[in-house]
Amino acid sequence: MSWFAANAPMLRTISVLALLGYSVQIALRAGVFSFATVGFYATGGYLAANLLKGGWGRYPTLLVVLVAAVLLALLLAPALSRLRFLYLAMATLAFTLFVQSLAVSWATYTGGAQGLFAIPRVLPQPEMLALVAVVIVLVWATQRGATGRAITALRHDALLSASAGVDVARRQVNAFVGSAVVGALAGFVQVSTFGVFGPADIGFSVVVDALTVLVVGGAMAWPGPLLGAVLLGGLPAYVSSAGDWNLVVQAIVVLVLVVYRPDGLAGVVAQAARGLAARRTRRPAEVSG
Repeated sequence: MSWFAANAPMLRTISVLALLGYSVQIALRAGVFSFATVGFYATGGYLAANLLKGGWGRYPTLLVVLVAAVLLALLLAPALSRLRFLYLAMATLAFTLFVQSLAVSWATYTGGAQGLFAIPRVLPQPEMLALVAVVIVLVWATQRGATGRAITALRHDALLSASAGVDVARRQVNAFVGSAVVGALAGFVQVSTFGVFGPADIGFSVVVDALTVLVVGGAMAWPGPLLGAVLLGGLPAYVSSAGDWNLVVQAIVVLVLVVYRPDGLAGVVAQAARGLAARRTRRPAEVSG
């Protein structure tokens, strides 16, 4: 049995967490502080679950999920021009709470409090990892060049960005739609790899997990959500010997990182890379000297 097969559940968890983290990051980097990620995640998950149980294939289901996420995000987008900061966060949190309540009350579609079971697990592991890789590459591309500089300026000062010719409203709507698409993709991956989906999968703890992944990994660095997901999703497998102290150990690790490395694991990796590069440049100088 290969390592990938033996650790399939952990890889599925890491993939979902990484996508949730990137969903939050995409909006946050454009100055959109949104809690709507879990709402889109739930919408994509329930839609995918019903389509797959109805006999749809994985690619048609994925297409419908992504299109639905775009349309729903565009429907909510006008709130971006009316609300800012805490008010926008509360409005998007209200959307997530509404979806969570609907998931419990709309039993004929969502399975109610019990959720949906026996969902066809149609997404092979290589394709799952490929979807995550595509998202990472796209996020990396948007953090480089003129696009990356425009988004950074937009986050720091929207008025200054507008005076410099940046279409603030359009870029923020694009970021919100992109965040929705990645959030819905996380729901599709969860459903099509685990085969179950219910209220427990979209509770407030998922909001906390998405934010934790982002903060621990590095909120604004493109590798941040992936690194945070690897830690948060992989750590339980390596501290399971702690027994009842499992969650305590995880909390301590997260707390230490947040307090002593506010730039997250991405900052740790970047610092290590700079140190390695500095040692490599010193060695030739020492030899020639």
